Amino acid sequence: MKLNKLNPRWDAYDRRDSFWLQLLCLKYLGLWPPEDTDQATRNRYIAYGWALRIVFLHLYALTQALYFKDVKDINDIANALFVLMTQVTLIYKLEKFNYNIARIQACLRKLNCTLYHPKQREEFSPVLRSMSGVFWLMIFLMFVAIFTIIMWVMSPAFDNERRLPVPAWFPVDYHRSDIVYGVLFLYQTIGIVMSATYNFSTDTMFSGLMLHINGQIVRLGSMVKKLGHDVPPERQLVATDAEWKEMRKRIDHHSKVYGTMYAKVTECVLFHKDILSFGDEVQDIFQGSIFAQVCASVIIICMTLLQATGDDVTMADLLGCGFYLLVMTSQVFIFCYVGNEISYTTDKFTEFVGFSNYFKFDKRTSQAMIFFLQMTLKDVHIKVGSVLKVTLNLHTFLQIMKLSYSYLAVLQSMESE
Repeated sequence: MKLNKLNPRWDAYDRRDSFWLQLLCLKYLGLWPPEDTDQATRNRYIAYGWALRIVFLHLYALTQALYFKDVKDINDIANALFVLMTQVTLIYKLEKFNYNIARIQACLRKLNCTLYHPKQREEFSPVLRSMSGVFWLMIFLMFVAIFTIIMWVMSPAFDNERRLPVPAWFPVDYHRSDIVYGVLFLYQTIGIVMSATYNFSTDTMFSGLMLHINGQIVRLGSMVKKLGHDVPPERQLVATDAEWKEMRKRIDHHSKVYGTMYAKVTECVLFHKDILSFGDEVQDIFQGSIFAQVCASVIIICMTLLQATGDDVTMADLLGCGFYLLVMTSQVFIFCYVGNEISYTTDKFTEFVGFSNYFKFDKRTSQAMIFFLQMTLKDVHIKVGSVLKVTLNLHTFLQIMKLSYSYLAVLQSMESE
């Protein structure tokens, strides 16, 4: 599959392929160790990844932090803080990502397990929709980031004096030497590109996995609605993993002892339990980094707006702030949107059960269906954070926007005084 295909033709049985662009970026950025290789090769790759992050991320953030020794007013603070907060948050997110890389790789392998393969025609649509959502989400964030980088790199050309794309302090005076200025300009440009790539590649891993989980929940809903109805024969799947073989053995046993319909209800119960377990694993891996991003976004959005409303802002600066603001708000919105979608979809399970032909069930099957219904009545919310829990939904997104605007109003009043 090539990037220039505007409508990729996905294989519903290879759901990991929807992450191919993320995996390509992470591979070259040193954040995706080879899964099937010896430990020595993995160690060399890990060292390569650390070298990139130290030079173009940690040292890059240090030069921005040192800039604060020369700040004079709120505008200077806004110019430096809105990028530094992104860098500090990104460093924390990448270390969490790197620490949990084995679990993340296991999640992508789990995504392709036989249990998640569609078996009826109606089940293909939510799976394929999830795959397209993951791909286009990555494309959207990537192109917005590219336009932001272009504006930041172009903005110094509109100033009368020589300056760098991002406020930073260096132990050399780049105003006097074209060579020094060119080297530092190139260093910052590479750092900006790498930071942006780190950001949208890792953030879309969480959002993409949650989109796939939502697609599997919708698929489970279609399975529940068909219970008791006459449906075409299911596609026979070849078991490729031990977990599915064990589950299939259990379902076949129930089919022989209690009947086909009871076995189908049992399959739905086991499938539902597995989806929730998978969602809990993804949530546990990313909750620290997503919480940090949500909290930092309040300050970042506020400072970006403050910089954009300054008196000496050029058109390139304004466009750069606009695209950067779009990236920051999109990141938070996507997190909140996928959390909201999962909560909304799981709340509809009672409706799915109502579409089933439960009048045909025998007593034992009806009891199993009631048990399944009780399981689905539990509210499912995606929460991030350890001590302070933040629920990812659209209400939270609106609260973040309101809080950012409130801080902006306070800072603007301080500036006017």
